[in-house]
Amino acid sequence: MSVDIVVDSIYLEKLKLRNDWIFITGFPGFGYVGTIATRYLVTQLRAEKIGNIITKYMPDFIALEDYGILTPYELFMSYDNKLLILVNNATPANIERVVFAKTIVKWAKSLGVKEFILAGGLNSRFKEGNERLRWVKTSVSSRELPEPKFHKGLYVVGPLAILFLTLEVEKVPAVMILPYTEPDRFDPKAAAVFIEKVNELLGLNIDVQGLIEYSKAVEEAEVLLSETLKNIEEDRRPKPYI
Repeated sequence: MSVDIVVDSIYLEKLKLRNDWIFITGFPGFGYVGTIATRYLVTQLRAEKIGNIITKYMPDFIALEDYGILTPYELFMSYDNKLLILVNNATPANIERVVFAKTIVKWAKSLGVKEFILAGGLNSRFKEGNERLRWVKTSVSSRELPEPKFHKGLYVVGPLAILFLTLEVEKVPAVMILPYTEPDRFDPKAAAVFIEKVNELLGLNIDVQGLIEYSKAVEEAEVLLSETLKNIEEDRRPKPYI
């Protein structure tokens, strides 16, 4: 199974200048929180795109962004903030998820990455009271968050779960932050919760107002779509005539 991390040669030496990197990533799972949050991070930090992950079964798409070509799995660097950010614009194929995770962790360890921060989403039907998120860490992590921990009976599934398991097996400090979200809904507000927690953990000052406004726009669009579909359905019904 082939999964390759391809970094532009001009960044290879710069990557080796630090041994205190923090690696942030997530996937387009519940609420698309992982992808929304990481894309917002690289935009706000003006991070440099340094490379891509290439896999045998990767999705066949590209797009144009301000920084250049958008690809399925993109690596960014914010040198001054000690951050490496992997933006997953797609979900790895089932057949290569384990190799995908192992390749990322092996590469990160070779650079001296000291911690992973993972972004995910937790189904809001498990929410208790006013809590906004839950979290879980690998056994070697010293992080302690004031929010409630992930507890027995809850599950994380998909590539995020495999990556977390790989980090646990490889004894890499990692914390997974899981804001509550609607599973099938594009949720910038939940991504904002993740960013605010990253601000707190890393001493950053990333403004989340853009995500909040985006969330309002999404909600308004959903209401408009719902009303439109309702009107269409009503128009299709038989009309009474006198």
